[in-house]
Amino acid sequence: MSNQFTPGVLDGIDEAILLLLEQDGRLTHREIAAEVGLSRSAAATRVQRLLAEGHIDIRGVVHPAVLGHDVLAHVSVTVNGSATHVAQAAAAREDTTLVSMTSGHHALVLELRAKDIVRIDDALAEVRAINGIVTTETLLYTEVIRDVAAPVGPAPAAGSLDETDYALLRALQANGRASYVDLAASVGLSPAGTRRRVVRLLDGNVVRVGAVVRHSGRERRTATGIGLRLDGAAHRPIAEQLATLPSVTFVARTLGRYDALLTVNTATSGDLVDVLDHIRELDGVREAETWSHLRFVKETYASLHLGGA
Repeated sequence: MSNQFTPGVLDGIDEAILLLLEQDGRLTHREIAAEVGLSRSAAATRVQRLLAEGHIDIRGVVHPAVLGHDVLAHVSVTVNGSATHVAQAAAAREDTTLVSMTSGHHALVLELRAKDIVRIDDALAEVRAINGIVTTETLLYTEVIRDVAAPVGPAPAAGSLDETDYALLRALQANGRASYVDLAASVGLSPAGTRRRVVRLLDGNVVRVGAVVRHSGRERRTATGIGLRLDGAAHRPIAEQLATLPSVTFVARTLGRYDALLTVNTATSGDLVDVLDHIRELDGVREAETWSHLRFVKETYASLHLGGA
């Protein structure tokens, strides 16, 4: 394959690299090269360009429970006036991990994470008070089944992390592709010892390192949100089935106007039609509503208050 590319424009090779880094942000340049058919140096050039131009951001994302975020909520917002100003005000909050401007009835959606339902309730009251917000509709996540950005599943055991672990997590939050040599220097361990620690944190579901695609408008992929209403007994089986689809980057079971919420990344409108048709044909899916993510104003899962920080 050729390593020729146009600055600011993503091609098929870039898309393939993005998919690989979404799954594992710590893949070596040699491993990436073998998957996409480039030389190691050509793969390194591509990865560095994707980072430098802001197409992706590779950081370690810590399990929400480690951060004390036991309750997660998705909030759809209608506005009167500029949606941009409302989105910027919502993004300034520490408890919002995602703020996106969207098409359709709701001008934007955001995600709130907090320690308990009482703090979610307080946060919602403060969000509703933002100038320009007319209405909010809230979904509570009962179970996150797939998330390409963050760990899902059982939380790490309480008290299982020490200060060195927290130091490594902070370093990975800052730079998910930091070398073991650099990580070792930051925590005072040998590179071999650091590697063992990092592998343990990854395998233990404490942290996930992957690429967050920034959706600058220059790449070919688009993100679409889908809310599903499901037959009663089919909630979990359908959600688990949806999580296996390659284009699905997020799946959660929810309480509220939808029974499940998912995000789909597709390269073309034709791909999106195929995915939606497949979803609607699943037994137990009664209704699907969609919206486009037009601009991600905020998409971060790092914490400024991790461990002894």
